[in-house]
Amino acid sequence: MKTRIILLLFLILLPCGLINAQEPDEIVTVCLKETRPRFDGQDASAFSKWIREHQRYPRKAKKAGIEGKVIVSFKITAEGKLTDVKVKKGVHPLLDKEAVRVIKSAPQKWEPGERKGAPVDVTYSGLVVFTLPDKE
Repeated sequence: MKTRIILLLFLILLPCGLINAQEPDEIVTVCLKETRPRFDGQDASAFSKWIREHQRYPRKAKKAGIEGKVIVSFKITAEGKLTDVKVKKGVHPLLDKEAVRVIKSAPQKWEPGERKGAPVDVTYSGLVVFTLPDKE
């Protein structure tokens, strides 16, 4: 249940991102209302589902009872490529490493976001949740 709530929160926050404005040093936070990046031609839930299906709980972390939510940022470029994957708030090096791995391993099936009809870079922050089975 906890995992579902976190994923729902991720889906709600996913459409809002940071977009590079005209000035290279200026970053403006906006919600793209025209066209958001789309994973494999689908909405944000498709990417969340892909992450859940492909993440692996590190054996050592599972054995040690380590769990938590890793906040990861990444960029979908104007060319539709997923880049710049970074841990914004980690839990434990084992979980942080797996969160980065699973996001970086995602297929490059992104349609870029558009603003005023032009493709734009969009940076997202999202959660990769690690919950031990007996705690769900």
